Amino acid sequence: MSHINHLRVSMALAVAALTAGAAFAGPTTDRIRENNRLRLAYIPQARPFTSAAGQSADGYGAALCGEIAARVKSDLALPQLAVEWVPVSVDTAFSTMSSGNADVLCTPSNATLERRRSVSFSIPAFAGGIRAVVRSDAPAALRDVLEATPQPKNVWRGSPALNLVEKTRFATVAGTSSEKWLAGKVSSFKLNTATVSVPDYASGIRFLLERKIDVFLAERDVVMAAMDDATAAKVVILKRQLTHEPLALAVPRGDDDFRLLVDTALASAYSSPQFAATYSKYFGALDDSSKQFFSWVIPPP
Repeated sequence: MSHINHLRVSMALAVAALTAGAAFAGPTTDRIRENNRLRLAYIPQARPFTSAAGQSADGYGAALCGEIAARVKSDLALPQLAVEWVPVSVDTAFSTMSSGNADVLCTPSNATLERRRSVSFSIPAFAGGIRAVVRSDAPAALRDVLEATPQPKNVWRGSPALNLVEKTRFATVAGTSSEKWLAGKVSSFKLNTATVSVPDYASGIRFLLERKIDVFLAERDVVMAAMDDATAAKVVILKRQLTHEPLALAVPRGDDDFRLLVDTALASAYSSPQFAATYSKYFGALDDSSKQFFSWVIPPP
């Protein structure tokens, strides 16, 4: 090999090494390399997204984080990487991330502008959006009101629809976007409506069946996952989707390289033949609308 060719090969190898190093640079990956540890935060009470399973976690979000951990091991060449599951609460989840005490929040959440002040987010991980859940014996009039197309202007005070809504007891899960959405509607329409915040989805369904509430506003797929067959026969999830809120995994703010690694792992997971089985394990069959959602959120190569 001539001196010039040898120099070209050496330069090419050097550039390749620098490029590879740059792809995995950043404070998060540096910390993971230094400690040989990936810290995955999760909310134990967020079934079917995440729940406690001994020293680790279970659920859809936990499964996605398992894909991320495998990618980190491979791309950072850390075959002995230790994976630490960090339980957090709804109140401490984002402060844990912003303070650098976890690398990924595995419980999918809304990527709101307020939250983006302290953390960044992956590509979407779940097609969120709330629907109304009612008992199977709910009055037809109530179903009609909840399924009706939104009016371009406020409903007149004293209208039959408004009177019916004001007599209806609503519940949402505390700390979720459903709770904020309902509070906003009650305030904007100046409704005298009874609202209740429940600690989790199972409690909301139980309150509904015990007739403590009339309508439970929640994620369709999460509600379905929280019910057994006997319970599912007693409730109806209405078709109209009241909000559209893609959920994502929170990652450290200002670390684009680590976020790219996370996004690459998620895109690979969504594209794999095994993804449908992973999704159906927690939410039921991956229907056409969900397939379309994931096909939209996967970035092009």
